[in-house]
Amino acid sequence: MVSLRLAEIGREPWTEFLEGHSSGSLFHTWAWQDVLEAGFGVRVNRLGIFDGAELCGILPLAERQMSLLTLAGAPLSGTATPYGGPLGVEIAPVLPALESYAAQRRIDYLEIGLDSADQRVCARLEQAGYTTEILKTLTLPLPADEAALWAGLEVRCRNAVRKAQKSGVRITQAERLEDWLEPYYELSCGVYRRQDKQPPFTREYFRQLWLNFHAGGDLTVLLAHYEDRMVAGAIFPRERRVAYYLDGVSDREYNKVVPNNLIQWEFLQRALNDGITLYDMVGANIPSIAKFKQSFGSTESAYLYAYRNRTLQAKLGRALYARYGGKLKKILRQGGGE
Repeated sequence: MVSLRLAEIGREPWTEFLEGHSSGSLFHTWAWQDVLEAGFGVRVNRLGIFDGAELCGILPLAERQMSLLTLAGAPLSGTATPYGGPLGVEIAPVLPALESYAAQRRIDYLEIGLDSADQRVCARLEQAGYTTEILKTLTLPLPADEAALWAGLEVRCRNAVRKAQKSGVRITQAERLEDWLEPYYELSCGVYRRQDKQPPFTREYFRQLWLNFHAGGDLTVLLAHYEDRMVAGAIFPRERRVAYYLDGVSDREYNKVVPNNLIQWEFLQRALNDGITLYDMVGANIPSIAKFKQSFGSTESAYLYAYRNRTLQAKLGRALYARYGGKLKKILRQGGGE
């Protein structure tokens, strides 16, 4: 391939291409892009990567306006998407085409997230003006049977599962949207309020996840109940034989009965029975959360995040946001800006 180009394509060629590539992820699916548009208010440019007339790859490029800046990413930060760069083609030959496309759309800032962290790829991105960071997730290849799965849990994790069971924590799987949406959303808001943060997820985001993935059997929502009250929940989408721990919430008042451990154990059993071979717990960059995830026998895997300020305005904007963004959000919340 000498010179690639990017152009928007429709659902049929996108889906056909994705189905022909075993390395495609949940975050490359057309349905996931629908969730991003409805749940986060971004525009997703569903780009085909062409070598002449041949479609040789796909690239979901999310785009949003922030003040006077146009931001774009594959994936874009703040859209609950850890990785999702080009599929079918290595990143290096795509960069000139991406730069040309960004210039046409007057994009000020670009992000790229890849599900691996090859040093040669890092070097190529840095040569193209990107700043690169190595991030971590935790993955768990599922064993052949439940006994091996249980043996893979750390002792403290097995004890927590037993404690939840003995305490009377009960796990149910949501079958209807109305079974879980409102209480789950309220718990989600509570989690972020305790951290003095604005909740990143809307009701519409959770609703779209359900509408786009549940009917096809690709979304599991598990809820933990204690004394007739929903005290925790978690969302697990899947793509082929890979499952993801996309989100989890809990009421801190009930941490003593460790419902989150029991939710994870229940899901692992279901995943094993459903033919899941790899469980990606999505993120290991917060030590306390990483410790919890590691207790289920998962191990660290590296992935790549890269960003580039294409304009001076983007460079200044990112510097100001890094320095004052937290203070500004706090002021807005105190003034009723939520």
